[in-house]
Amino acid sequence: MYTVAYMTDVSRRLLQANLFLKKNTIIPHIQATKKMIEGDRDLLNKIFLADEFDILNDREMEFTNILEEYKILIGYDDIQLLQQFEFILYSNRISRTRANFNDFVKQQLKSEHSFMSKSQSEQIDILKIYWDYLDKINHEKDRTIAFVLYIFKPQISKYIKRREFLTYRKDNIKEELKNMNDLSVQYRDLIPSLDFFEKMHRGGIHNLA
Repeated sequence: MYTVAYMTDVSRRLLQANLFLKKNTIIPHIQATKKMIEGDRDLLNKIFLADEFDILNDREMEFTNILEEYKILIGYDDIQLLQQFEFILYSNRISRTRANFNDFVKQQLKSEHSFMSKSQSEQIDILKIYWDYLDKINHEKDRTIAFVLYIFKPQISKYIKRREFLTYRKDNIKEELKNMNDLSVQYRDLIPSLDFFEKMHRGGIHNLA
């Protein structure tokens, strides 16, 4: 049960971090980029002055995986729960879109002089690519948020209902599940719909709007 508590804590922290990043960084920059594409030169100058194109250069939160002997125990009880947690960790650790985004910013949006020396159409193309990267990263965050809330959290709830451990109280796990519910209320405008994965399956990213 200690292992399940750790899995729940990690998932809650990643959920909170992704929601915070969406609200305070990704969505505001998507909105700002749209204005710049439409011709807001004052905003463009301000963002260059503040070096705010380079917004995702911090490393993702890192968490250690479960020790093999505990994986065996959890996997024996509920292999799906273990696989879901490992998917959450993998999704957080591996983000090629984020790495490509950072490379693009370094090449195209670190130097205001270089950017301004390009033609108007070239500038717009660069901003559109920047917007596209942000949109993809936003989608990846939505995927993690939806996975934690709609797949992993219910699996944890089912697991602790059917398991009884005399040496460990479930209160900590239940509190983390409550915290996840609270986050979904606090950030309700940012939470993907319940049919998020169904839409992905039907039509891919482009039909998620």
